[in-house]
Amino acid sequence: MARNWEKLDDNYQARLEKAGIDRAAYESGASLKSARGHRETPEHPRDAARCPADFTAYRVRNAKKINVLTDDGLRRVRLDKADRSTVARHWNAAKLWAKKGQADKINAMAGTTVQDVDTGENIPLAGASMELYQLAITGQMNVESIYVEAA
Repeated sequence: MARNWEKLDDNYQARLEKAGIDRAAYESGASLKSARGHRETPEHPRDAARCPADFTAYRVRNAKKINVLTDDGLRRVRLDKADRSTVARHWNAAKLWAKKGQADKINAMAGTTVQDVDTGENIPLAGASMELYQLAITGQMNVESIYVEAA
C-alpha cells in the first residue's frame, strides 16, 4: 500500500518532519518509529520479546521479580513481561496437574526457558515431578506463591 503525504494532517506532517522524515522518505516507506516516540522502546511489548537484543534497556527497566517453578524448586528471578506471562501459564498448568492430575500442559512446557534479565541465564521450567509435587503438598505452590519471596 502506497503512502500518500497529502492525506496526512498538517500537525502529523510537522511531527514527521521534526523527526527527520520528509515527504519522499514517508512515501518511500521509511520507518516511523522515531516519529512515534519509539526509537529506544518497542511499540508493542511483543516486539521486545521478538528482538530482545534490540530492547535490552527496556526489558531490564520493566522487569519484575517473580517465582519460577524449576526442577530444583522455587527460584525468584527478574523477568521481562513476556517471560512473566510464560511463567504464569506454567503456574496454571502446574496447579492443574497438582489438583486434577492433568500432566499434559505442564509436561508440554517442561524445559521451556525464561531468561533472567540481570544475569542472562536461561532457566528451564519444571515438568511434572516429585519435587513439584512436594511444593504442592507443602502449600508452596498456591496462587500467592508466584509473587512472594522464594524460600
